[in-house]
Amino acid sequence: MDVHTDVAKQIDGIRKDPLASALNTADYKYSSATPRGWTFVGDSDEPLDQSIFDFVKSKSSAKKPHSQPVPKTVTTDSHAIHRQFTDDEMRAIKEMLKSWQESAPVIKREPTLHERIKQLPQEERTRKTIVIDQTIGERFDVFCEAEHLNKSDILNLALVDFMDKFECPSLR
Repeated sequence: MDVHTDVAKQIDGIRKDPLASALNTADYKYSSATPRGWTFVGDSDEPLDQSIFDFVKSKSSAKKPHSQPVPKTVTTDSHAIHRQFTDDEMRAIKEMLKSWQESAPVIKREPTLHERIKQLPQEERTRKTIVIDQTIGERFDVFCEAEHLNKSDILNLALVDFMDKFECPSLR
């Protein structure tokens, strides 16, 4: 995400392009050199007490929800965007986030079909003849061909899942 989008998301009612245009109109120029950000380059006084919306062209789709002064230099690391929290409040928020992350349940990712096939045991195989509905057989053929899968591996996985679900535990 670029700095324009990041800053625009912090200001309610304006998008990236109208923001960049308004800052240019207010005699701010963006520097991609370190430190990155917008710097005032105008000859007159810096418009610190004016809203950025005063510089947005009327044909843009930006709304004017409230006045907000333009900071002298805004970077993605700048605290000028995040003035609503004190250092103590930021510390408390970080502690709450850390506590939440430590207590959050771990979400297990299900293995993909290809990963499950790789995990199949390489045991002795036996040949079985099955009779299935023709349309299911055709769909199965198309799927295996499209995914470059061995039909025996897919049937093996399907039967393992079926047996795990329905087989009586005493027969295992």
